[in-house]
Amino acid sequence: MFKKTIIALTFSGILLSETPGIHPAVRSAILPGWGETVLGNKKRARIFTLAEVTLWTACLGAYTFSYRQALEYESFAVEHAGVDVNGKNHKYWVDIGNYIDLEHHNAEHLRWRIMDELYDQDDEWIWDSASNMKKFEAMRINSDLLAKRGMDIFVAVAVNHIISAIDALYLSRLVKVESFAVLPMFGKNSHGLKLQIYF
Repeated sequence: MFKKTIIALTFSGILLSETPGIHPAVRSAILPGWGETVLGNKKRARIFTLAEVTLWTACLGAYTFSYRQALEYESFAVEHAGVDVNGKNHKYWVDIGNYIDLEHHNAEHLRWRIMDELYDQDDEWIWDSASNMKKFEAMRINSDLLAKRGMDIFVAVAVNHIISAIDALYLSRLVKVESFAVLPMFGKNSHGLKLQIYF
């Protein structure tokens, strides 16, 4: 999914670069640093572009390692708990890390009268030891934390786009300012400074 997003953004950037009427803020919203480049501010453009590449690399890395860890804990569960991995959702993996076997899980849920969370014999598991169950749970938690980190970094990517767009808007307006003056103001009851900007 993320590879497709990067490819789509790259191609849209190439296609839109031929269109002169696009405002620099819109360009930076699409691809951080692009608007700054158009406005001639190469240093800021490099910062936003570097941040974009770094964040996407970290995001893809976090999701890749999370997926790899998920494959490892699933394989571990097959070997040590006799699990059939087909068609299992995330809640199932959480449950098998908290109960030694299906019987203990269902007995506790029957006591709580949570009938819709009971598993049938097709979902059976039984851990060969409590230590392996704890090891599995640690692997599963690590995978979930990596996935959460990936989502946090994805949010940071969106923030980078927004900040770059605001920066490009600021720079574009700064270019239009012909002159400005700071004038002192003296009055009977107050003193201060007055800023005048001429476009």
